[in-house]
Amino acid sequence: MTSSLRNSLHRRNHKERSQLAHRAKFGILEKHKDYVKRAQDYHSKQDRITRLRQKAADRNKDEFYFGMNKERTVQGVHVKDRGNVSMPMDMVKLLKTQDEGYVRTMRANGIKKIERIKSQLTALANLIAPQDDNMEDDGEDALDEIDLETLREAGVIPPETKRRPLPRHIIFAENETEGKSKQLSQQRSSNKVKTTSEVDSEQAEVNLGWKTVESASSKRRRKNRTSAGASTDVVEDAEETRQLNVQNRKRLLKELAARLKRDTQLRYTQRELEMQRLLAGKGGRRKLRGVEEVGAENNDEDEDDMVDAVASKASKADEKTYKPRVYKWRIERKR
Repeated sequence: MTSSLRNSLHRRNHKERSQLAHRAKFGILEKHKDYVKRAQDYHSKQDRITRLRQKAADRNKDEFYFGMNKERTVQGVHVKDRGNVSMPMDMVKLLKTQDEGYVRTMRANGIKKIERIKSQLTALANLIAPQDDNMEDDGEDALDEIDLETLREAGVIPPETKRRPLPRHIIFAENETEGKSKQLSQQRSSNKVKTTSEVDSEQAEVNLGWKTVESASSKRRRKNRTSAGASTDVVEDAEETRQLNVQNRKRLLKELAARLKRDTQLRYTQRELEMQRLLAGKGGRRKLRGVEEVGAENNDEDEDDMVDAVASKASKADEKTYKPRVYKWRIERKR
């Protein structure tokens, strides 16, 4: 029989036997190749355990090598020394100084970029949308609270001040009726002052003859002429320019917030490196406090101010970003 005839004949498809329905909880049915792999793994583990038992039985308890003098174990596990030698303290101080100088340089570059962004934001005429009744029309132009907080932190706009409560006038009287009468008389006097001020303002706005009074019909005609004369192209160009300005402002605010956060982290890193370098030096010191308020810089603080700050309750800082420490060195007379 030729090969072409053999391939043309119909052959039966031999299917593998599946797992029985009542044995489905045991998983798929194991085939011979699966059994071979499982058996090889089992026998390899058994052989390994047998070899370890043989080594333990043949071990010499009095065995000794001179290399054992320099070796050590931790809870019965042999720890190998990598041969790393600790650096001298003078070299560590030098490296800390170099790291601090690099951080200081990077922070100075970041401050220059922050000032450039602040100058660009200050040059924008529509940085803060006017808070009037027509805010529904330019909702995209309005700044949210996060952007305002970023601008306050950068110093572009003044910080938010708390409103002072209105002053209260205290009236002293013998009884309740006398107090009410004094209150009524005071209200009448204040109303007279208001009316006199309104009369003075009306007299100040006297028409002297050179102001042309425009009628309602002429105002309507002028408004129609201006609205008809405006072209659609100018309106579209103005809208496109406004959208580009809004996008540019959002980009600048986002970059400013990121750079302010990076500057804060660099400031904390610089202070931590300086603290490590000082702690590596000589002189007795004691720790005053661990965590202080974020953003508080008291490098040039006197000792009395330091003691007062320790007495006051320090607010909790963001420990994920930075955990500053405050130490006080013993006063020593310098030769």
